[in-house]
Amino acid sequence: MIATRPLVTVAALRHQAEADLRRQGIPTPRLDAEVLLAATLGVSRAGLYARLRDAVDESVDAAYRVAIERRGRREPVAYITGTKEFCSLSFAVTPAVLVPRPETEDLVERVRQLLQHHPSPLICDVGTGSGCIAVAVARFLPRATLVAVDVSAAALQVAHVNASLHGVPERVLLMASDLLTGVAAGTRFDLIVSNPPYLKPGDAVSPEVDWEPSAALVSGGDGLIAIRRLLASAPAYLHDDGTLVMEFGDGQSSAVLELAAAAGFQSLAIERDLGGNPRVLIARAKSEKTKRTNRQVAKRSRDSGNDSESVIPAPAGIHPEDTETL
Repeated sequence: MIATRPLVTVAALRHQAEADLRRQGIPTPRLDAEVLLAATLGVSRAGLYARLRDAVDESVDAAYRVAIERRGRREPVAYITGTKEFCSLSFAVTPAVLVPRPETEDLVERVRQLLQHHPSPLICDVGTGSGCIAVAVARFLPRATLVAVDVSAAALQVAHVNASLHGVPERVLLMASDLLTGVAAGTRFDLIVSNPPYLKPGDAVSPEVDWEPSAALVSGGDGLIAIRRLLASAPAYLHDDGTLVMEFGDGQSSAVLELAAAAGFQSLAIERDLGGNPRVLIARAKSEKTKRTNRQVAKRSRDSGNDSESVIPAPAGIHPEDTETL
């Protein structure tokens, strides 16, 4: 007599997986169990609830158990499923790119607000990774053209998939570049947006972050190497009164403001994320009128005997909690 496999339902699989993940210390065991089961079955989470009483075959059972084992090792859910939602859009994700974060959606919203009335903005996304920022902006600003740069060829391949997936490959131009070094001199953008690496070695992070590409996360001993380089080079690639919108890390707001001021940006502002933490720099490049005025003031100062190179010092005494426009 041939032994038959006991009937296993979708609900039973979910219940067992949730228990396993909870036992292994996964912070969101129910959510992860459901997302992974829905992905294994090829349905949405809503569709999963409609099938809780359905029996599953052995192949689904085996594939799901592999997914749960991977999650138990703290591999990000997005790497297991190969997708991640960002700005209500589904993006392809691989271990070559960072997993898109909800807080980074703030960058997209800031860009949309700043350029929603611009007739045809040219935007540069520096360190595009999966392309989630560039593609979302292209979807929300249908008259915009974006240049999305990344030093990683593997990341650019993922970004190409996502631009094609969302129907914007003609407006999201991908380029291999270490920050802005590969962009032709003389190119001027209306806005530069970036979520650069800003962690320091040894920063406390969740175990899931260890699976992500370190080059997209860690930036030197103080976490500011990429930010320092980007702020120094960005003004040369912005139109007069062009804007830089950049995410940064915890405890970095004062340093970021000082670096932006030293690079010649004006109208500096820090905006907070949903958790109340300073998270986004918005900095405007000086207009030609402002530059001309500064040169005239400096010349008069020199003519009057003042040897100072500039009579307009960088802002001082800026505090992390400062959200006012300077």
